[in-house]
Amino acid sequence: MAAEEDKQKSIPVLPWMRSPIDVSSFDECPLTLLPCLDPRLKVALENMEISSLFPVQLAVWQETIGPGSFERDLCINSPTGSGKTLAYALPIVQMLSTRSVKCLRALVVLPTRDLALQVKEVFSAIAPAVGLSVGLAVGQSSIADEISELINRPKLQLGVSFDPEDFLPELQSSVDILVATLEGYGPYQ
Repeated sequence: MAAEEDKQKSIPVLPWMRSPIDVSSFDECPLTLLPCLDPRLKVALENMEISSLFPVQLAVWQETIGPGSFERDLCINSPTGSGKTLAYALPIVQMLSTRSVKCLRALVVLPTRDLALQVKEVFSAIAPAVGLSVGLAVGQSSIADEISELINRPKLQLGVSFDPEDFLPELQSSVDILVATLEGYGPYQ
């Protein structure tokens, strides 16, 4: 009996594991009733022929943006085709929509290249509506090519003296959101 109690005590239980949200009690929610949705994102969703959010999407929205918004980690467990990607992509884009300086603000890491490509498509469908750009790093091209697409290097102007010892170029991200996988890189292949 004591060994069983010790075993139960040693299993970590995270707060979200203690009281999971059952989305079966949620109905779809029309975009017009979604609280706090940026109007530009509403238009982007409508352009994707989305007029309402699925239950899992609504539950995540309410936990992150809506009335129950909390800054904490979420674990989403839902069947394929239930809308998980948009469930997390929409709040991320909404939160980043007020950014004032372009820099890398979100990194989404996926286990496979195919999944990364699918997730990038979802982000790319909504992020530009609020002025955000999305990049992809999946090892399909050389690392140098991927880096050149993700980093802005300052351009030297004619007539400006350039001494390599005095000049350290500031590298800036050319994307706000990066979708990536380790699948195509090094020992992860």
